[in-house]
Amino acid sequence: MNEFLNVLPIDIKQNIREAVEQIAAEPGTKVFYFDGKKINSKETFLKQAAEAMDFPTYFGANWDAFDECITDLTWCPAERYVILYDHADIFAQADPTQYQIALDIFNSAKEYWEANNISFKFLVINK
Repeated sequence: MNEFLNVLPIDIKQNIREAVEQIAAEPGTKVFYFDGKKINSKETFLKQAAEAMDFPTYFGANWDAFDECITDLTWCPAERYVILYDHADIFAQADPTQYQIALDIFNSAKEYWEANNISFKFLVINK
């Protein structure tokens, strides 16, 4: 019976990263990586978002400014946007209300971009 329990360990994160790398290799695709190990508050989220997405210097570091920038992206035009948010659970547990605001803005941005025929994918990885 034990021979049936010999399962190879699968690194799901590695598989996701490989899939994202394949997507990123496609022409017209821009991938942004959010390192959630550095995010535990609204302030650290907005700082990481600005760095990861190379927001313009005028970015105001508040939710309205984030919403505005994520639905602009003229500084990095693409046919498809992919955001990979690693360790999102840290922010979600530290400040659930602010984390939900971030998710709401991502969902709103997805609707905006897809209404303009541009793919916008937001992938969350926990732990």
